[in-house]
Amino acid sequence: MHRVIFAAVLMLMLAVTTGCSSRQEPSVPQETPAASTVVAEDASADEDFGGLDDYDDYTAEDEALQNDPLEGWNRFWFHVNDWFLQYIVKPVHKGYAFIVPEPIRNGISNFAHNVAFPVRMLNSLLQGEFAQAGVEFDRSLVNFMVSLGFADVASQSRPLYPYHPETENFDCTLGAWGVPDGPYFIIPFLGPSTVRGAFGEAGDAFMKPQYYVLDWEVNAASSVFFSFNDADKLYKTYDQITQSALEPYVALRNAYLNMRKNRQQELSLTFNTQD
Repeated sequence: MHRVIFAAVLMLMLAVTTGCSSRQEPSVPQETPAASTVVAEDASADEDFGGLDDYDDYTAEDEALQNDPLEGWNRFWFHVNDWFLQYIVKPVHKGYAFIVPEPIRNGISNFAHNVAFPVRMLNSLLQGEFAQAGVEFDRSLVNFMVSLGFADVASQSRPLYPYHPETENFDCTLGAWGVPDGPYFIIPFLGPSTVRGAFGEAGDAFMKPQYYVLDWEVNAASSVFFSFNDADKLYKTYDQITQSALEPYVALRNAYLNMRKNRQQELSLTFNTQD
């Protein structure tokens, strides 16, 4: 009896093995020119797809931009800021822009820029850019004398010394002192920055003369209003970056860090040329 059972099991195993081998053989097709062409086309398609979205994909050259150890914090505030921008700031600002004409909004923007000239001038001094500090003072003085600060009259004439207002902030001052950028950092309700940039924002706030002259409520309200007045410049750029992105958070991070890297490279080339 045992021999019969053993023989039956042995025959069953042989039948299964033969059946498996007969099913596997047809599943391995012979490579034909047409098949190799399809594989090549698929490979090229994958390569092309990798270049469609520069914001979502990193290359070896962009590896340094992946400095995001605070991603948990950043993603949380990215979603909060995104909701606040899309559902509060954008609709309210569109109503504001409908009521307030663009020339008036531009005048408010110019006034906000001109009234903050002490911050820019002080940062130029802290960076050792004394000539630029003098240019900043002269430009602001002209704008206030001619238009009370509501127009940028001084921009119509070219300064004798190269003028770089984008460097006149405490973020760049810290950079001039050798402080590294630090990791990517989203500031609540303000947007993307770095750790150094966040300290720079705080430093610039304490440099404003109105911080020491006006009540903190008035100072805070004026700062919020000036930022709100220019909100369309913010959300138009933001939408261009994030709306078509597969991963909006990564798109914004890459765009900001690339912009920051390119700006620092351009400024270093400019200052090296002047030297």
